[in-house]
Amino acid sequence: MRMKTVMAVSLLAVVVFIAMALLATAVVTEDRPHTFEARNGEFFIDGKPTLLVSGEMHFGRVLPEDWDTRIKQAKAMGLNTISLYLFWNLCEPREGEFDFTGMADVRRMLELCRENGLWAILRPGPYCCAEFEYGGIPWWTAKYPEVPIRSTDPRWLEWSRRYIEQVYAQVGDLQVTRGGPLLMVQMDNEHGMISGGNESYMVEMHKIFTNAGFDTLLFTCDPGRGMGGSALRGVLRGHNGYKGRQSGGPQQAGISGSDTPSVQFPVFVPELYTNWFTGWGMPLATRYASIKEVVDWTSALIDEKASFNYYMFHGGTTFGYLNGCNEYLPVHTSYDYNAPIDEAGRTTGKYRALRRLIGEKLEIAPPEPPADPSVIEIPAIRLDERQPLVERLPGKPARVADKPAAMEELDQAYGFVLYRKLFPDGLKGVLKLQQPMDYAIVMVDGKTVGRAFRGYGEESYTMQLPATDGPATLDILVYNLGRISVITAPWTQDRARKGLIGGALLEGEELKGWEMYSLPFESVTDIESSNVGHTGPTFYRGTFSLTDVGGTFLDMRRWGMGVVWVNGHNLGRFWDRGALRSLFVPRHWLNKGENEIVVLELHDAPETAEISGGSQIVTSDPQPFDVRLDQPASFFPRGEKQRDYPGFTIRSFGGSN
Repeated sequence: MRMKTVMAVSLLAVVVFIAMALLATAVVTEDRPHTFEARNGEFFIDGKPTLLVSGEMHFGRVLPEDWDTRIKQAKAMGLNTISLYLFWNLCEPREGEFDFTGMADVRRMLELCRENGLWAILRPGPYCCAEFEYGGIPWWTAKYPEVPIRSTDPRWLEWSRRYIEQVYAQVGDLQVTRGGPLLMVQMDNEHGMISGGNESYMVEMHKIFTNAGFDTLLFTCDPGRGMGGSALRGVLRGHNGYKGRQSGGPQQAGISGSDTPSVQFPVFVPELYTNWFTGWGMPLATRYASIKEVVDWTSALIDEKASFNYYMFHGGTTFGYLNGCNEYLPVHTSYDYNAPIDEAGRTTGKYRALRRLIGEKLEIAPPEPPADPSVIEIPAIRLDERQPLVERLPGKPARVADKPAAMEELDQAYGFVLYRKLFPDGLKGVLKLQQPMDYAIVMVDGKTVGRAFRGYGEESYTMQLPATDGPATLDILVYNLGRISVITAPWTQDRARKGLIGGALLEGEELKGWEMYSLPFESVTDIESSNVGHTGPTFYRGTFSLTDVGGTFLDMRRWGMGVVWVNGHNLGRFWDRGALRSLFVPRHWLNKGENEIVVLELHDAPETAEISGGSQIVTSDPQPFDVRLDQPASFFPRGEKQRDYPGFTIRSFGGSN
């Protein structure tokens, strides 16, 4: 009897080993379509139970030159799936003009997944969040404030339909049903947070995705148990942050839904967090960041056969002006996220711990990871040429009008707008800016006399101007710090319009007659050196030579606030509010031989105009803002509860995370 028991236990161990191996080793093949099913509490590929062990990375935050290496790193950690946010604003940068090349080449990314034997999950929005500019919604939609975003308004649905059809044209034949790697596609994101229980919008999204041609599994993603998606038959309901049965049990909590009660969908966690995002002026996030917490969380999910996706596996960098805002709080340029692969593309202690755990739990031996990319030190670079921003204005204004126009009305996506008014007989008095969005620098004859920002308090909108005896020029430079990505809803879309909204008053009288200059500053290279001292926003330029290239972190602790370009590439924003004090330069943007660096300093000149490069992110203690920016004073602006938003049932809401 004892021998039979031992043999039975041994046989059971073999069966478990084989089953777990099958869960982890399902691979993509090109020669035939596959079946992908969600039933009986598990995923099945070609009839075999499959646990999805996935990692997230984003278009726009990882250079295309690094995609193949990141996918290989994911496979070497034991992952079998890559999850990808595809941002609409990258794909349709101007209304009706689609571009799926470069940073938005979704087809190439999926083909690389297939070549490396990994499955893929696509999350194309239309709204994504992800702390990305406007949550991925294109800037040009803000030209139409009368069209409620993420609603059943016919124009919004038509824009969304057009975009999703374009995405399908790129990837439709790469669905698992046709021999490709694409297993699942997410519709919108966290709509349950704003729906008030009205799911008519998601019903319309379902029609758009299915009518476009997507015939693989569709899913929704929400942070709360049972929040959103219950009206969608045959659609998987993902639950962000679900940690296992100790949080209520997946099926009992209603996390998963199906078209018939007899079909039990599996648990899928679209976002198993490896950390959290950080806004300017806040301490670096440590939520979920510890290796132990992520390891324990992973272990619990594997034990109950719950599929999951690490958010993030590799965060990368939000280059340029593409960071989003949590309410009014702009998010850091770095999206390192304390992820298993760091901002520079290197494996971390978290990566190695998860690789060991996944290998042990699933009884697999992942391949060795690729070598870490080179990260180099660069000695101090002297920026010995400078030019005031006001000397770089275009030859003529984009518009001349009595009232200041919003950035979007000037057909401008990102960057700065300078509003100029001439005073032939001199200038004096108290200036009040009505609604600068987001950061305003006020200059008189090129000299900074005031700065206004919501985080400094609304009193910063009012300032005493110095009196001038002769003709004077008033310049108001308004800096778009990124459009709202959390919470992005019809009643917050007013935050998306940037510029000098509402104009300005001088001694209580409305100022009229403005020249408006569009300053997108996408790429800055041609600095013309000037002898003028630093009295207002100024460009600094320097060159440096490299014998070997590698990524590097520019140390910005000498500098105040602004933007950096290296060889014409916009690295993103820096700000002495902290905690981030560096900017990452990918090795692909550096040259052997001569390189150029340009810094736009909006505040005061550094004592020594130098920058060096290092091997690690640079941080400092943050300087909190006077006003809390990441929580709404009230979820609805004054009077909004009376406005009708198509596809919504208005109810009270307690704010976002």
